[in-house]
Amino acid sequence: MARRRSRRRRRGRFSFLLKLLCFLIIIGAAFAALTLFFTMNYIIITGNERYSQEEILQASGLEKGDNLYLMNKFSVKEKIFNALPYVEEISINRRLPDTLLIDVREVRAAAAILQDDGAWLISPKGKILAHDSEVPDDCAHVIGAALQSPAVNEPAVFAEENEYRSGVMMTLLELACARGMNEGLDNIDLTDETALSFSYLDRFVVKMPWTADVGYKLECLATVVDYLEVNETGTINLMADGKASFIPS
Repeated sequence: MARRRSRRRRRGRFSFLLKLLCFLIIIGAAFAALTLFFTMNYIIITGNERYSQEEILQASGLEKGDNLYLMNKFSVKEKIFNALPYVEEISINRRLPDTLLIDVREVRAAAAILQDDGAWLISPKGKILAHDSEVPDDCAHVIGAALQSPAVNEPAVFAEENEYRSGVMMTLLELACARGMNEGLDNIDLTDETALSFSYLDRFVVKMPWTADVGYKLECLATVVDYLEVNETGTINLMADGKASFIPS
């Protein structure tokens, strides 16, 4: 009886070792197949405007001949984000057998904070995109805001005394961008204690209270502008709840 049990144990151990060996062989074969048959021969980059394909490829650290499946997509994205501030979103997909697709979405500067050392350009979500000597023509100029230790590719941190008003201003930028209204904004003024004001479409001065529902006020603004003639200019007052008034210039 003892001999039979000993034989059964030996057979069980042998069976386990055989199964483990087969498993390791399968894993090794799969790894060899990934290494040999899925070489990256083509890298296709789309969605870029500001940056060239060569710049994005260099930032990614990828090269033709790399393996499609051994590549770490998260690491590639992080490298591109760190090197290219204007890239806001990245999608990476494999197209078998030998192609990698990289689609990027770039962001434009929504506003410029002018300080003693020049203009700091920020995105609608508050990332510092660049440091320039002057405010670009297609970028809103912000009056009355100050940044603390600004650095490119880092979040904008506003001085404590500007924190609340700057937060409302950032909400304005983000919601205006979502509605396709951001290109009409300019001269955003944070110095008035009673109202946030800005120019719009080079035709209007807009005023709204600091405590306003910014999204709702932007809808009101769009409604008023649609109602007016294209040659009319003046002040659009959004200070009252549920009401907008237009004062011609």
